[in-house]
Amino acid sequence: MPERLRRPLRSPSFRRLVLGKSISYLGDWLMVAVLVGWVYQSTSSVAQVALLMVIRLVPPIIGGGLAASVVDRLPRKRVLVWSEIASAATIAGALAAVMAGSRPAVFALVGLCGLVSMISTVAGNALIPMVVDQAELPAANGIHAVGQEAAMALGAVAGGLTLTLGGAPAGLAANLASYGIAVVLFSCIRVEEVEATNIRSRSGLVDGLRYVLAHRALTVVVGGFGLATLATGLVNATLPKFTSGLGLGASGYGWALAALACGMIAGEALTGAIADRIEPRWLAAGLAGMGALFFAFAWSGSAVVALAFLVAFGVANGFTEVVMMTAIHQQAEATHQGRVFGVGSTLWRTTMLGAVALAPVVDAVASPAEAITVAAVVLFVGAVLVQLTLRPSPRLATATA
Repeated sequence: MPERLRRPLRSPSFRRLVLGKSISYLGDWLMVAVLVGWVYQSTSSVAQVALLMVIRLVPPIIGGGLAASVVDRLPRKRVLVWSEIASAATIAGALAAVMAGSRPAVFALVGLCGLVSMISTVAGNALIPMVVDQAELPAANGIHAVGQEAAMALGAVAGGLTLTLGGAPAGLAANLASYGIAVVLFSCIRVEEVEATNIRSRSGLVDGLRYVLAHRALTVVVGGFGLATLATGLVNATLPKFTSGLGLGASGYGWALAALACGMIAGEALTGAIADRIEPRWLAAGLAGMGALFFAFAWSGSAVVALAFLVAFGVANGFTEVVMMTAIHQQAEATHQGRVFGVGSTLWRTTMLGAVALAPVVDAVASPAEAITVAAVVLFVGAVLVQLTLRPSPRLATATA
Protein backbone atom coordinates (compact mmCIF):
# COMPACT_ATOMS: atom_id res chain seq x y z
CA MET A 1 0.00 0.00 0.00
CA PRO A 2 1.40 3.48 -0.88
CA GLU A 3 2.68 5.44 2.09
CA ARG A 4 0.19 8.28 1.46
CA LEU A 5 -2.72 5.85 1.96
CA ARG A 6 -1.16 4.39 5.10
CA ARG A 7 -0.95 7.69 6.95
CA PRO A 8 -4.65 8.25 7.71
CA LEU A 9 -5.02 4.55 8.59
CA ARG A 10 -2.60 5.10 11.49
CA SER A 11 -5.44 6.91 13.24
CA PRO A 12 -7.49 4.29 15.17
CA SER A 13 -10.53 6.58 15.09
CA PHE A 14 -10.35 6.91 11.30
CA ARG A 15 -10.03 3.15 10.90
CA ARG A 16 -13.14 2.64 13.06
CA LEU A 17 -15.05 5.29 11.13
CA VAL A 18 -14.22 3.81 7.71
CA LEU A 19 -14.79 0.21 8.80
CA GLY A 20 -18.07 1.07 10.51
CA LYS A 21 -19.41 3.03 7.52
CA SER A 22 -18.32 0.29 5.10
CA ILE A 23 -20.09 -2.40 7.12
CA SER A 24 -23.18 -0.22 7.46
CA TYR A 25 -23.25 0.47 3.70
CA LEU A 26 -22.73 -3.24 3.00
CA GLY A 27 -25.81 -4.05 5.07
CA ASP A 28 -27.84 -1.35 3.32
CA TRP A 29 -27.00 -2.56 -0.18
CA LEU A 30 -27.58 -6.18 0.80
CA MET A 31 -31.00 -5.22 2.17
CA VAL A 32 -31.95 -3.29 -0.98
CA ALA A 33 -30.97 -6.20 -3.23
CA VAL A 34 -32.96 -8.62 -1.06
CA LEU A 35 -36.04 -6.40 -0.88
CA VAL A 36 -36.10 -5.81 -4.64
CA GLY A 37 -36.12 -9.56 -5.17
CA TRP A 38 -38.68 -10.13 -2.39
CA VAL A 39 -41.07 -7.51 -3.77
CA TYR A 40 -40.84 -8.84 -7.31
CA GLN A 41 -41.24 -12.46 -6.20
CA SER A 42 -44.32 -11.65 -4.13
CA THR A 43 -46.02 -9.26 -6.59
CA SER A 44 -44.51 -9.88 -10.07
CA SER A 45 -44.95 -6.11 -10.44
CA VAL A 46 -42.30 -3.82 -11.88
CA ALA A 47 -44.36 -0.89 -10.59
CA GLN A 48 -44.00 -2.16 -7.01
CA VAL A 49 -40.23 -2.48 -7.47
CA ALA A 50 -40.10 1.05 -8.86
CA LEU A 51 -42.12 2.28 -5.87
CA LEU A 52 -39.59 0.69 -3.52
CA MET A 53 -36.73 2.46 -5.30
CA VAL A 54 -38.54 5.81 -5.15
CA ILE A 55 -39.11 5.28 -1.43
CA ARG A 56 -35.38 4.69 -1.06
CA LEU A 57 -34.52 7.86 -3.00
CA VAL A 58 -36.99 10.46 -1.68
CA PRO A 59 -36.64 10.29 2.14
CA PRO A 60 -32.86 10.93 2.07
CA ILE A 61 -33.64 14.30 0.46
CA ILE A 62 -35.49 15.21 3.66
CA GLY A 63 -32.74 13.54 5.67
CA GLY A 64 -30.16 15.87 4.15
CA GLY A 65 -32.15 18.85 5.39
CA LEU A 66 -32.42 17.38 8.87
CA ALA A 67 -28.71 16.60 8.88
CA ALA A 68 -27.96 20.24 8.10
CA SER A 69 -29.94 21.16 11.22
CA VAL A 70 -28.36 18.75 13.71
CA VAL A 71 -24.84 17.73 12.61
CA ASP A 72 -23.29 21.15 13.35
CA ARG A 73 -25.43 21.72 16.43
CA LEU A 74 -24.50 18.55 18.34
CA PRO A 75 -21.26 16.57 18.77
CA ARG A 76 -20.80 14.70 15.51
CA LYS A 77 -19.82 11.41 17.11
CA ARG A 78 -23.04 11.42 19.14
CA VAL A 79 -25.12 12.18 16.03
CA LEU A 80 -23.36 9.39 14.15
CA VAL A 81 -23.96 6.79 16.87
CA TRP A 82 -27.59 7.69 17.55
CA SER A 83 -28.52 7.90 13.87
CA GLU A 84 -27.15 4.38 13.39
CA ILE A 85 -29.17 3.18 16.39
CA ALA A 86 -32.29 4.83 14.93
CA SER A 87 -31.62 3.16 11.57
CA ALA A 88 -31.31 -0.20 13.33
CA ALA A 89 -34.66 0.40 15.05
CA THR A 90 -36.40 1.02 11.71
CA ILE A 91 -34.91 -2.15 10.21
CA ALA A 92 -36.00 -4.16 13.27
CA GLY A 93 -39.52 -2.90 12.56
CA ALA A 94 -39.18 -3.75 8.85
CA LEU A 95 -38.05 -7.26 9.79
CA ALA A 96 -41.17 -7.72 11.90
CA ALA A 97 -43.28 -6.37 9.02
CA VAL A 98 -41.72 -8.85 6.58
CA MET A 99 -42.44 -11.70 8.96
CA ALA A 100 -46.05 -10.46 9.18
CA GLY A 101 -46.30 -10.11 5.39
CA SER A 102 -47.15 -6.38 5.53
CA ARG A 103 -45.57 -4.84 2.44
CA PRO A 104 -46.86 -1.26 3.12
CA ALA A 105 -45.25 -1.32 6.58
CA VAL A 106 -41.98 -2.57 5.08
CA PHE A 107 -42.01 0.26 2.53
CA ALA A 108 -42.74 2.89 5.20
CA LEU A 109 -40.00 1.67 7.56
CA VAL A 110 -37.42 1.31 4.78
CA GLY A 111 -38.20 4.90 3.72
CA LEU A 112 -37.74 6.08 7.32
CA CYS A 113 -34.43 4.22 7.44
CA GLY A 114 -33.30 6.08 4.31
CA LEU A 115 -34.13 9.38 5.99
CA VAL A 116 -32.22 8.60 9.20
CA SER A 117 -29.26 6.98 7.44
CA MET A 118 -28.65 10.19 5.49
CA ILE A 119 -28.05 11.96 8.82
CA SER A 120 -25.49 9.27 9.62
CA THR A 121 -23.83 9.76 6.23
CA VAL A 122 -23.52 13.52 6.67
CA ALA A 123 -22.23 13.13 10.23
CA GLY A 124 -19.61 10.63 9.05
CA ASN A 125 -18.46 12.90 6.23
CA ALA A 126 -18.16 15.87 8.59
CA LEU A 127 -16.27 13.79 11.17
CA ILE A 128 -13.39 12.84 8.85
CA PRO A 129 -11.36 16.08 9.34
CA MET A 130 -11.64 15.58 13.11
CA VAL A 131 -9.85 12.21 13.07
CA VAL A 132 -7.07 12.82 10.50
CA ASP A 133 -4.60 15.62 9.81
CA GLN A 134 -5.48 18.25 7.22
CA ALA A 135 -2.69 17.07 4.90
CA GLU A 136 -4.13 13.55 4.94
CA LEU A 137 -7.61 14.52 3.75
CA PRO A 138 -7.21 13.49 0.06
CA ALA A 139 -6.01 10.02 1.06
CA ALA A 140 -8.61 9.72 3.84
CA ASN A 141 -11.46 10.65 1.50
CA GLY A 142 -10.15 8.22 -1.10
CA ILE A 143 -10.11 5.37 1.44
CA HIS A 144 -13.55 6.32 2.74
CA ALA A 145 -15.00 6.34 -0.81
CA VAL A 146 -13.36 3.02 -1.70
CA GLY A 147 -15.06 1.45 1.31
CA GLN A 148 -18.45 2.66 0.07
CA GLU A 149 -17.96 1.36 -3.47
CA ALA A 150 -16.68 -2.00 -2.26
CA ALA A 151 -19.68 -2.26 0.07
CA MET A 152 -22.04 -1.53 -2.84
CA ALA A 153 -20.50 -4.24 -5.01
CA LEU A 154 -20.30 -6.87 -2.26
CA GLY A 155 -23.75 -5.99 -0.92
CA ALA A 156 -25.42 -6.52 -4.29
CA VAL A 157 -23.78 -9.94 -4.69
CA ALA A 158 -24.43 -10.97 -1.07
CA GLY A 159 -28.04 -9.82 -1.38
CA GLY A 160 -28.73 -12.26 -4.18
CA LEU A 161 -27.20 -15.15 -2.24
CA THR A 162 -28.99 -14.17 0.97
CA LEU A 163 -32.38 -14.02 -0.76
CA THR A 164 -31.79 -17.48 -2.25
CA LEU A 165 -30.61 -19.09 0.98
CA GLY A 166 -32.59 -17.32 3.69
CA GLY A 167 -35.20 -15.08 2.10
CA ALA A 168 -36.05 -11.48 2.95
CA PRO A 169 -35.94 -11.97 6.76
CA ALA A 170 -32.31 -13.10 6.54
CA GLY A 171 -31.40 -10.01 4.50
CA LEU A 172 -33.00 -7.62 6.97
CA ALA A 173 -31.42 -9.46 9.90
CA ALA A 174 -28.02 -9.13 8.25
CA ASN A 175 -28.54 -5.39 7.82
CA LEU A 176 -29.62 -5.12 11.45
CA ALA A 177 -26.40 -6.88 12.48
CA SER A 178 -24.35 -4.49 10.32
CA TYR A 179 -25.82 -1.52 12.17
CA GLY A 180 -24.98 -3.15 15.49
CA ILE A 181 -21.34 -3.65 14.50
CA ALA A 182 -21.16 -0.06 13.21
CA VAL A 183 -22.54 1.32 16.48
CA VAL A 184 -19.84 -0.53 18.45
CA LEU A 185 -17.08 0.79 16.18
CA PHE A 186 -18.41 4.38 16.18
CA SER A 187 -18.68 4.35 19.97
CA CYS A 188 -14.92 3.71 20.16
CA ILE A 189 -14.03 6.78 18.05
CA ARG A 190 -12.04 9.35 20.00
CA VAL A 191 -12.56 13.02 19.14
CA GLU A 192 -10.80 15.91 20.84
CA GLU A 193 -13.26 17.45 23.29
CA VAL A 194 -12.32 21.01 22.32
CA GLU A 195 -13.19 20.28 18.68
CA ALA A 196 -16.46 18.68 19.68
CA THR A 197 -17.54 21.72 21.66
CA ASN A 198 -16.51 24.15 18.92
CA ILE A 199 -18.94 22.68 16.40
CA ARG A 200 -22.03 23.52 18.45
CA SER A 201 -23.69 26.41 16.69
CA ARG A 202 -26.92 27.57 15.12
CA SER A 203 -27.61 25.50 12.04
CA GLY A 204 -30.21 24.59 9.46
CA LEU A 205 -30.71 23.89 5.77
CA VAL A 206 -31.45 27.53 4.92
CA ASP A 207 -28.44 28.72 6.89
CA GLY A 208 -26.32 26.09 5.13
CA LEU A 209 -27.58 27.23 1.72
CA ARG A 210 -26.73 30.83 2.54
CA TYR A 211 -23.25 29.76 3.63
CA VAL A 212 -22.68 27.77 0.43
CA LEU A 213 -23.86 30.66 -1.77
CA ALA A 214 -21.64 33.09 0.11
CA HIS A 215 -18.51 31.09 -0.81
CA ARG A 216 -17.83 30.83 -4.52
CA ALA A 217 -15.73 27.68 -4.36
CA LEU A 218 -18.36 25.84 -2.34
CA THR A 219 -21.15 27.02 -4.65
CA VAL A 220 -19.27 25.73 -7.68
CA VAL A 221 -18.24 22.42 -6.10
CA VAL A 222 -21.71 21.61 -4.73
CA GLY A 223 -23.47 22.79 -7.91
CA GLY A 224 -20.95 21.14 -10.24
CA PHE A 225 -21.33 17.82 -8.50
CA GLY A 226 -25.10 18.29 -8.78
CA LEU A 227 -24.71 18.30 -12.57
CA ALA A 228 -22.69 15.09 -12.25
CA THR A 229 -25.49 13.36 -10.32
CA LEU A 230 -28.03 14.64 -12.85
CA ALA A 231 -26.04 13.12 -15.73
CA THR A 232 -25.31 9.82 -13.98
CA GLY A 233 -28.95 9.50 -12.89
CA LEU A 234 -30.10 9.81 -16.50
CA VAL A 235 -27.58 7.23 -17.68
CA ASN A 236 -28.40 4.86 -14.83
CA ALA A 237 -32.07 4.82 -15.88
CA THR A 238 -31.04 4.25 -19.51
CA LEU A 239 -28.46 1.50 -18.84
CA PRO A 240 -30.77 -1.56 -18.91
CA LYS A 241 -32.05 -0.76 -22.42
CA PHE A 242 -28.61 0.32 -23.68
CA THR A 243 -26.79 -2.80 -22.42
CA SER A 244 -29.53 -5.08 -23.78
CA GLY A 245 -29.02 -3.48 -27.18
CA LEU A 246 -25.34 -4.40 -26.97
CA GLY A 247 -26.26 -8.06 -26.61
CA LEU A 248 -25.66 -8.40 -22.87
CA GLY A 249 -29.29 -9.34 -22.18
CA ALA A 250 -31.00 -9.03 -18.81
CA SER A 251 -27.69 -9.32 -16.93
CA GLY A 252 -26.22 -6.33 -18.78
CA TYR A 253 -27.23 -3.85 -16.09
CA GLY A 254 -25.41 -5.89 -13.45
CA TRP A 255 -22.28 -6.09 -15.60
CA ALA A 256 -22.40 -2.34 -16.15
CA LEU A 257 -22.71 -1.61 -12.42
CA ALA A 258 -19.83 -3.99 -11.67
CA ALA A 259 -17.62 -2.25 -14.27
CA LEU A 260 -18.54 1.14 -12.87
CA ALA A 261 -17.82 0.07 -9.28
CA CYS A 262 -14.40 -1.37 -10.23
CA GLY A 263 -13.47 1.86 -12.00
CA MET A 264 -14.61 4.04 -9.10
CA ILE A 265 -12.63 2.00 -6.58
CA ALA A 266 -9.53 2.38 -8.77
CA GLY A 267 -10.09 6.12 -9.28
CA GLU A 268 -10.66 6.83 -5.60
CA ALA A 269 -7.68 4.76 -4.50
CA LEU A 270 -5.35 6.29 -7.12
CA THR A 271 -6.42 9.84 -6.25
CA GLY A 272 -5.85 9.21 -2.56
CA ALA A 273 -2.48 7.59 -3.23
CA ILE A 274 -1.11 10.19 -5.66
CA ALA A 275 -2.59 13.58 -4.75
CA ASP A 276 -0.77 15.45 -1.99
CA ARG A 277 -3.22 18.33 -2.33
CA ILE A 278 -6.63 18.99 -3.90
CA GLU A 279 -7.78 22.15 -5.69
CA PRO A 280 -11.53 22.80 -6.15
CA ARG A 281 -10.99 23.71 -9.81
CA TRP A 282 -9.81 20.14 -10.46
CA LEU A 283 -13.51 19.30 -10.51
CA ALA A 284 -13.54 20.68 -14.06
CA ALA A 285 -11.07 18.03 -15.21
CA GLY A 286 -13.11 15.30 -13.54
CA LEU A 287 -16.38 16.42 -15.14
CA ALA A 288 -14.75 16.82 -18.56
CA GLY A 289 -13.25 13.33 -18.33
CA MET A 290 -16.61 11.86 -17.31
CA GLY A 291 -18.30 13.62 -20.23
CA ALA A 292 -15.76 12.40 -22.78
CA LEU A 293 -16.00 8.82 -21.53
CA PHE A 294 -19.81 8.88 -21.51
CA PHE A 295 -19.71 10.03 -25.14
CA ALA A 296 -17.31 7.22 -26.04
CA PHE A 297 -19.44 4.73 -24.10
CA ALA A 298 -22.60 5.83 -25.92
CA TRP A 299 -21.17 5.20 -29.38
CA SER A 300 -18.83 2.27 -28.65
CA GLY A 301 -20.98 -0.29 -30.53
CA SER A 302 -19.43 -3.27 -28.75
CA ALA A 303 -20.22 -4.77 -25.35
CA VAL A 304 -16.56 -5.32 -24.41
CA VAL A 305 -15.48 -1.85 -25.52
CA ALA A 306 -18.50 -0.27 -23.80
CA LEU A 307 -17.67 -1.96 -20.49
CA ALA A 308 -14.04 -0.86 -20.82
CA PHE A 309 -15.16 2.74 -21.30
CA LEU A 310 -17.47 2.38 -18.30
CA VAL A 311 -14.53 1.23 -16.15
CA ALA A 312 -12.59 4.29 -17.33
CA PHE A 313 -15.60 6.47 -16.57
CA GLY A 314 -15.64 5.02 -13.07
CA VAL A 315 -12.02 6.07 -12.60
CA ALA A 316 -12.91 9.65 -13.57
CA ASN A 317 -16.00 9.55 -11.37
CA GLY A 318 -13.95 8.30 -8.41
CA PHE A 319 -11.47 11.14 -8.89
CA THR A 320 -14.34 13.64 -9.02
CA GLU A 321 -15.87 12.31 -5.79
CA VAL A 322 -12.59 12.61 -3.87
CA VAL A 323 -12.09 16.15 -5.20
CA MET A 324 -15.62 17.10 -4.13
CA MET A 325 -15.28 15.68 -0.61
CA THR A 326 -11.84 17.14 0.00
CA ALA A 327 -12.75 20.55 -1.44
CA ILE A 328 -15.68 20.82 0.98
CA HIS A 329 -13.47 19.80 3.90
CA GLN A 330 -10.86 22.38 2.91
CA GLN A 331 -13.13 25.26 1.92
CA ALA A 332 -15.83 25.05 4.62
CA GLU A 333 -15.17 26.01 8.21
CA ALA A 334 -15.35 23.15 10.71
CA THR A 335 -18.46 24.72 12.25
CA HIS A 336 -20.34 24.59 8.93
CA GLN A 337 -19.28 21.31 7.28
CA GLY A 338 -22.39 19.45 8.44
CA ARG A 339 -24.58 22.11 6.85
CA VAL A 340 -22.62 22.08 3.60
CA PHE A 341 -22.81 18.28 3.29
CA GLY A 342 -26.50 18.45 4.23
CA VAL A 343 -27.21 20.99 1.48
CA GLY A 344 -25.12 19.00 -0.97
CA SER A 345 -26.79 15.69 -0.16
CA THR A 346 -30.24 17.24 -0.60
CA LEU A 347 -29.28 18.76 -3.96
CA TRP A 348 -27.52 15.66 -5.27
CA ARG A 349 -30.38 13.32 -4.36
CA THR A 350 -32.89 15.74 -5.90
CA THR A 351 -31.01 16.01 -9.20
CA MET A 352 -30.57 12.24 -9.40
CA LEU A 353 -34.27 11.65 -8.70
CA GLY A 354 -35.15 14.33 -11.25
CA ALA A 355 -33.01 12.60 -13.86
CA VAL A 356 -34.69 9.25 -13.18
CA ALA A 357 -38.10 10.92 -13.56
CA LEU A 358 -36.97 12.61 -16.78
CA ALA A 359 -35.57 9.41 -18.29
CA PRO A 360 -38.90 8.12 -19.74
CA VAL A 361 -39.43 11.46 -21.50
CA VAL A 362 -35.94 11.35 -23.01
CA ASP A 363 -36.43 7.68 -23.94
CA ALA A 364 -39.59 8.58 -25.86
CA VAL A 365 -37.76 10.96 -28.18
CA ALA A 366 -34.19 9.64 -28.25
CA SER A 367 -32.29 6.37 -28.50
CA PRO A 368 -30.27 5.15 -25.48
CA ALA A 369 -27.05 6.30 -27.13
CA GLU A 370 -28.52 9.76 -27.71
CA ALA A 371 -29.74 9.92 -24.09
CA ILE A 372 -26.24 9.10 -22.82
CA THR A 373 -24.87 11.76 -25.18
CA VAL A 374 -27.22 14.29 -23.54
CA ALA A 375 -25.72 13.29 -20.19
CA ALA A 376 -22.23 13.81 -21.61
CA VAL A 377 -23.20 17.31 -22.75
CA VAL A 378 -24.46 18.11 -19.23
CA LEU A 379 -21.06 17.07 -17.85
CA PHE A 380 -19.19 19.17 -20.43
CA VAL A 381 -21.32 22.18 -19.51
CA GLY A 382 -20.49 21.60 -15.85
CA ALA A 383 -16.77 21.35 -16.62
CA VAL A 384 -16.82 24.64 -18.54
CA LEU A 385 -18.73 26.42 -15.77
CA VAL A 386 -16.33 25.16 -13.08
CA GLN A 387 -13.29 26.12 -15.14
CA LEU A 388 -14.57 29.62 -15.91
CA THR A 389 -15.77 30.29 -12.37
CA LEU A 390 -12.73 28.99 -10.48
CA ARG A 391 -10.06 30.01 -12.98
CA PRO A 392 -7.32 32.04 -11.21
CA SER A 393 -7.47 35.69 -12.21
CA PRO A 394 -4.50 37.06 -14.23
CA ARG A 395 -3.92 39.68 -11.53
CA LEU A 396 -3.62 36.98 -8.84
CA ALA A 397 -1.35 34.86 -11.02
CA THR A 398 0.94 37.85 -11.68
CA ALA A 399 1.07 38.72 -7.98
CA THR A 400 1.96 35.13 -7.08
CA ALA A 401 4.71 35.05 -9.68
